[in-house]
Amino acid sequence: MTTSDLRLVPALPAHVDLWMEMRAEPLSRRMLPLEQETREGLLKRILEASSDVTDPKAKSFRWMVELDGRIIGTVSARELSRAQGRIELGYMLFSAYVGKGLGTRAVGLALERLFSMPFLHRVWLGTAADNLASQGLARKLGFTLEGVMRGHYVVEGQRKDQQVWGLLRPEWEARRSV
Repeated sequence: MTTSDLRLVPALPAHVDLWMEMRAEPLSRRMLPLEQETREGLLKRILEASSDVTDPKAKSFRWMVELDGRIIGTVSARELSRAQGRIELGYMLFSAYVGKGLGTRAVGLALERLFSMPFLHRVWLGTAADNLASQGLARKLGFTLEGVMRGHYVVEGQRKDQQVWGLLRPEWEARRSV
């Protein structure tokens, strides 16, 4: 499977059912602290997010990950602080596409877009301490493990530690110039 046909497309209301399916998969439920969300709630999140990083009013962004014309995942960035120059990144793929490097490529594309905002200095993400695939993605893209929040959230009735990973603009730029 090549990643050359992988791209980020704007999240649209028509994608809400696919997003619900992704969230319902056993792998997603096992690795992510997903709170119950209605179709209407997810639709509202799609409508509130922008896909245009040049939108001066946007506080969050959402893209769908498309491979060969099929939606295989989503990437989001939320809680943008223009004053502090930071944003939180999140991502999810259908389980059939996990472990093939597609998530790393999709998040890399999102980072390219996000760091095109001149004021952005820091992108951070969280991973469950037992989510080795997401930790590998973070390392491959140059993120640094900054800490662990012990017992930070509940997944399937179990308390889990959350790792916090950060990527600073100079680190991203240094990796891109290699």
